[in-house]
Amino acid sequence: MTIDTSLPHYDVLADRHTQHLQLLNFAPGTIKTNQGTLRQFKRYLEEAQVTDLQAVSAATVNDFFAWLMVQPSIRGTPRTPGTHNRCLSALKGFFAFLAEENYLARSPIKDLRYAQEPDYLPRNVLTVQESRKIMRQPDLQTVIGYRDRTILEVLYATGIRKAELMNLTVENVNGEEGTLRINGGKGAKDRIVPLTKLACSFLENYIKGVRPELIGQNQTNRLFLSARHRPMGKNTPSHLVEKYAKQANVKKHVTCHLWRHTVATHLVQNKANLRHVQEILGHRLLTTTERYLHLTIADLKAAHHKYHPREADAK
Repeated sequence: MTIDTSLPHYDVLADRHTQHLQLLNFAPGTIKTNQGTLRQFKRYLEEAQVTDLQAVSAATVNDFFAWLMVQPSIRGTPRTPGTHNRCLSALKGFFAFLAEENYLARSPIKDLRYAQEPDYLPRNVLTVQESRKIMRQPDLQTVIGYRDRTILEVLYATGIRKAELMNLTVENVNGEEGTLRINGGKGAKDRIVPLTKLACSFLENYIKGVRPELIGQNQTNRLFLSARHRPMGKNTPSHLVEKYAKQANVKKHVTCHLWRHTVATHLVQNKANLRHVQEILGHRLLTTTERYLHLTIADLKAAHHKYHPREADAK
């Protein structure tokens, strides 16, 4: 049995797709991105006077992307191939869902290819010395200071994403094994990552002696809490890494994601197996991890400058 898929029912189908993603435990950020794409796609269909989803073809979606790329973005910045690919991924998922649920006979965009993205390299990753200097800034004599130092140690030990950090629970910490379980990572993937001995030590002290002062009467198993005895606000990790970077007089723009790049870079520079780095960071594709190999060019240039005989001749 087919269901009327004309545009008056578009919102209903979009909502059903959202519920489907929630059941699959997709990250809230991914779901929000998908919803935004589907709203933009509906707007385009209305402007193009396409009134039936069964009439949507690959050419329709390509026309949508041509339309989207000239629309003003929220930040006023140009749209990138990455924007194109995120939107295409959302639409592929939507139409695959419609086909699986027999709303459509097949997905019209199953074979559409993703755009080639430039291989951007993270810039200005922290040095080992800068990382240590930042981590020494929190005041360990205060409850919040100890919490913040613990967060910094976890960030540097694991390269965890900000959303993953905020969703950690006490049960995710395995002090005996020296590991951290990360549930519902990007792509709804769970993983277990090793902790450094220092991170383990800080987590143990935080859980036993500091977190009880933060939890108050609130019954929550969330690992990191605010001074108001609640789970941290979504901007708290960003604010604290920026604050301590300024206190350490580190001039780089330090974010939680920069810590992630820093962890990957330091592991690769210290000859870590690329597959291991992939598992730690939770990258779906090894090609995502491979870009950090290019960061070792600075080491190669330094060695070349130091040891090549012609460099000495130039002095």
